[in-house]
Amino acid sequence: METAKNEKFGWRVKEWGEATGLSRAYVYELMERGALRSVKDGAARIITTHPRDYLSSLSTDGDK
Repeated sequence: METAKNEKFGWRVKEWGEATGLSRAYVYELMERGALRSVKDGAARIITTHPRDYLSSLSTDGDK
């Protein structure tokens, strides 16, 4: 699988929230519910679910 040269694979909570327009508190809630994949590296929490993938999962048939 080929990836774009500047493709991003992980986001800090704040930047993921900014990318989706969601609050940090709600992003943490999504992680707690298992709606987002994330990993810890030391004290850093890195979200590995692409914002586009999460937002796409919310679409309904009526939005097409």
